[in-house]
Amino acid sequence: MLKHSVFSIVSFLLLTSCLSSSAQDSCPEGFRYAGTLSGSDSGEFNKTVFLKLPEYATLDESYQQTEVRASNGKRKAQSNLRPQDIPKGIHIDPYGSSDLEKVWAVSEPQLIKPDNHGASTQYAFGMRLFCSVQGSPYGQTEGECDVGVQVCYKPKSRN
Repeated sequence: MLKHSVFSIVSFLLLTSCLSSSAQDSCPEGFRYAGTLSGSDSGEFNKTVFLKLPEYATLDESYQQTEVRASNGKRKAQSNLRPQDIPKGIHIDPYGSSDLEKVWAVSEPQLIKPDNHGASTQYAFGMRLFCSVQGSPYGQTEGECDVGVQVCYKPKSRN
């Protein structure tokens, strides 16, 4: 029984480590993985979601993302997000459900800067996430819609 518990714990830790490193590997070279914004629903998900960057993280504001795919292009999930709308120093990689009856989009990126008076030492980054299950012509839906954004940041170099 003890061997099985230890094996389960070790397996979980290895899996968690692999998932976390694969997410970090998707960041461009020179960037750090901040986390993933995500949402899902069996009908419609439409919320602004935030994550905090690591404490005392700095942003290299000379970086501006130049390309972004902000939706799966279906009618109900259009996004007007342009790369220049993404805050400088932040790199995003949006994704979502690809099933025919599911749509997704991301928009309205927001960067909340740390408080200059010392109350906060962390940036917070958020976006509006939208996904919906459209259903078949007969009103049936299958599964949940998913939408997510992997968030990376470029740390300011220390000279």
